[in-house]
Amino acid sequence: MKSLKNIERMIRNYRIQPRSDLRGKVLEEAKKIRKELADQKMSERRSNIGRMIMKHGKMKLAAAAMVIAATGIGIKYFGGGLDGSTVAWADVVEQISSHTQYKCRQKVVRENGPPIPVMDIYHLNLSQRRQEVEDGSLHIIDMRGEDAITVELYPKEKKATVTRLVGFGPRKDPDIIEMVKQFSEKSTEKLGTKAKDGRTLYGFHHQPNEHNDFIVWADAKTKLPVEIELKHVKRGQTLYLDEFEFDFELDPSAFSTEIPEGYEVKTIVQDCRPVEVREITPREIRRELNHTAYTVKTLPWMEKITVMQARDPLMQSGKVYLTGIRCEDGNRIIIGQSNTQHDYKEAMMEWMGKEEVVLTTPGGAKLYTHPNGAEYARLFLECFAQASPEFFVIEDLHEERFARMILMPDGTIIGLSVNRQIEDSRLRQLVESLTEIQAD
Repeated sequence: MKSLKNIERMIRNYRIQPRSDLRGKVLEEAKKIRKELADQKMSERRSNIGRMIMKHGKMKLAAAAMVIAATGIGIKYFGGGLDGSTVAWADVVEQISSHTQYKCRQKVVRENGPPIPVMDIYHLNLSQRRQEVEDGSLHIIDMRGEDAITVELYPKEKKATVTRLVGFGPRKDPDIIEMVKQFSEKSTEKLGTKAKDGRTLYGFHHQPNEHNDFIVWADAKTKLPVEIELKHVKRGQTLYLDEFEFDFELDPSAFSTEIPEGYEVKTIVQDCRPVEVREITPREIRRELNHTAYTVKTLPWMEKITVMQARDPLMQSGKVYLTGIRCEDGNRIIIGQSNTQHDYKEAMMEWMGKEEVVLTTPGGAKLYTHPNGAEYARLFLECFAQASPEFFVIEDLHEERFARMILMPDGTIIGLSVNRQIEDSRLRQLVESLTEIQAD
């Protein structure tokens, strides 16, 4: 028979909170039965204890009342956490859905490529957010209008960059929390619990596709996320979100895209309207680009050259101009030109400066490695295959594919994707054959 202290502990552990008068009666009846059992011999007590408890009318009534009380307060599970609690994925989704805004810290770990700075992100809603970067810069994104606007402020230098994405909006942010809300109970795996900062966290795992792999840790009390890990499997990077604050307090002016007085402003315009995929001429590239445009001369080892206009596979919006080359050995080479590379030239030059120069032509052009060359090449080869299936079949995508960034002597940056390995001599000939397209 359990002692009175054990009975008290059982009541607490199962979170049963009967009325105070009922609680007193239960404990009083327990005292009486314990006294009766103590007066009997040990052998009799061992053999008859169960029967005596259930024969005692008042104790049966009290036990039944405790069961009713437990049922009334809705005990869903047994065998949960140490405090008797548990968290189902549906609980997490319900709590997330009750909040319209949140703040978190974002860290990105990459296998290759330049590091991405840590930032605090404030989501006012699915169309507005503020990013406070560890280098002191601020990013404000507003996608409520037809043209989405991104403002980058650099307080130390008193400089600002305004990017206007024409035809991009109105649109909602592909927010990670929004993605998490879509996970179903059946497809979400429970990972158990862990302790952090005095809190019990429940873990959940969900992999919706081959590209994304999520782990979510939620607080046992609030049922809200505390940590989210999103692994981009094929891109070789992982996003870590923590330090969540739901329904934060921040003045709406913090999300304004107005530029403070005294700032030097650079404006970038990106056309994100739907792109007509079609074959074009080199002269059309010249008319569309706001910087030097290049075409390639036919070389003896080239069987066919095709020029296409398509949607930029890197930005998933805007135009890219692709020159496809079919080689005599069946290899495919894609030369990519766009306004995006020109608009973000400073940023591209910064990371290209950290890459290796693998080839320099007599004319002064340089070929740099790409930090994620296989993925870059895949995107552009797939883009060309969709634009011109008769030129390149996506099933022929090869593991040897690689990318190079060409820095021309005049500062123009051109992307180069190759499906299979190719001799440096041919790459040099190709770059030397690039010729500026003259304006009409």
